[in-house]
Amino acid sequence: MAQTKRIRMPSATSLVARSYPDRIIGVENALPWHLKTDLKHFRMRTQGHAIIMGRKTFESIGKPLPRRVNIILSRSPIADTVNVKWADTPETALMLADYHSILLQKKEFFIIGGEEIYNLFMKYINKVFLTEVFCGHINGDAKFDVDFDNKEWRFHSEKDFLKGDGDQFPFRISCLIRRKPLHRLFSKEYFMGRGKDISDVWDKYVAMIERSDSDIMADEQQLDFFSDL
Repeated sequence: MAQTKRIRMPSATSLVARSYPDRIIGVENALPWHLKTDLKHFRMRTQGHAIIMGRKTFESIGKPLPRRVNIILSRSPIADTVNVKWADTPETALMLADYHSILLQKKEFFIIGGEEIYNLFMKYINKVFLTEVFCGHINGDAKFDVDFDNKEWRFHSEKDFLKGDGDQFPFRISCLIRRKPLHRLFSKEYFMGRGKDISDVWDKYVAMIERSDSDIMADEQQLDFFSDL
């Protein structure tokens, strides 16, 4: 009996901004700075994709982010809408991110915070866009306290930005890629009956993935955006 073909699922990418040197990412459920350029970078990367966040991050934003599938991980129910999906477990959040990424024909989805969410999904994340904000010592109640060991991660690129109009502090955006990426594999049958008929887009998704490198690489076309920031 022929085995059902299992296909590599979309890869998890994280976007996170933290202070340097204290690694603070939040104060009372809000960002400790305003960086217009970094927000532009965040919007450019995530639009058109599925994003996973916690309830506190969702509430701090105040509304679903447009042109994205907002997957909210929370123990308490959240009403589903066209672009808001509730997940009560990390596994459900990943399944929803995979499902909607396949429908959208995307090779990656994004983990956007907060602290607990980053920690929960860190083992799945293959690429990180890290913004380090040179704001000096600050106090905060949420951190992204991750060391990127060069045995496990490699720096692909980085770019420095000066303090200026709309940017409260100077900062640096780096792209880090896991040396041995985690590939999650599922078959089409895993998604059947979970929503829209995935059969219509499955073959296109498989062809897209099979054209891609087996390793998780930085998207060179998107990385060109660094020169425009």
